[in-house]
Amino acid sequence: MSTTTGSPVAPPGWYADPWRQASWRWWDGTAWTGWTDAVYPVPVPVGPRPGSDGRPEIRAGGTAALGFVAGIVLAVAFTLPLAAAGVSLTSPWLVLASTLGLWTGLIGACVVAVRRRGTGRLSDLGLLRLRVPDVGIGVAAGIGLVMAVAALTALISWAVPDALPRGREDLVAPIREGGVAGAVIVALIAALGAPFVEELYFRGLLQGILVARFGPGFGLVAQAVLFALVHLSPDAGTGNFGILAVITLVGLTLGVLRRRTGRLGAGIVTHAVYNAILVGALIATT
Repeated sequence: MSTTTGSPVAPPGWYADPWRQASWRWWDGTAWTGWTDAVYPVPVPVGPRPGSDGRPEIRAGGTAALGFVAGIVLAVAFTLPLAAAGVSLTSPWLVLASTLGLWTGLIGACVVAVRRRGTGRLSDLGLLRLRVPDVGIGVAAGIGLVMAVAALTALISWAVPDALPRGREDLVAPIREGGVAGAVIVALIAALGAPFVEELYFRGLLQGILVARFGPGFGLVAQAVLFALVHLSPDAGTGNFGILAVITLVGLTLGVLRRRTGRLGAGIVTHAVYNAILVGALIATT
């Protein structure tokens, strides 16, 4: 293709530098940027540096941390009025309020990060329109992940019986107390809301930050461990060791999907299928 200083119609990518200041210059799909394969005494920074998938690398670790803290604060703030009114701590409505507070902080961090460090669109984090391949990969990976977790759980139970929690009381209690409404709320949170919000924050924002800062190997493992840590529960006791192992495996799988596909769609579907199968089994046996 022609790479003159006009506006050639071409997808984003590296092309021969039309000004011959370097061998290659990044074309963002609409204009030439200041990113090249050379370093100049006077660089020309135009927008954030593109990552391996052509989208900007979002370096916003402080924003991600503040968003998580804000989510915790909002979760408490959203639940305090209900608790003060006498609503049970295991009520599905209190669980919903707490979850919405946390999600507000996580989504807020993503929005602020792309506005301050990216193009202002959540597509910077890999949130693109769902495609048919995303659904196919997600369904297959979700079913496979359930089987892998079942195998890992069986292995842990055989090796260290006390390293796994005895049931999922955090999910069963709201279902038992709320009846049909409780089951619907838990199912919607687990199978719809959590896959979207958690993939956007952990695999879209956090993984991108860690990979850009420390490289793909460390970034993938670190985001998976952090993802697992937020799923620990004081009520689980020594069962938290099993939770850490299982959720780390889930986080690694979802992180690899994000890395390999360059988008969040397949991971969101995988996460949704995995959670739907587990919650469906809990509802059926409660």
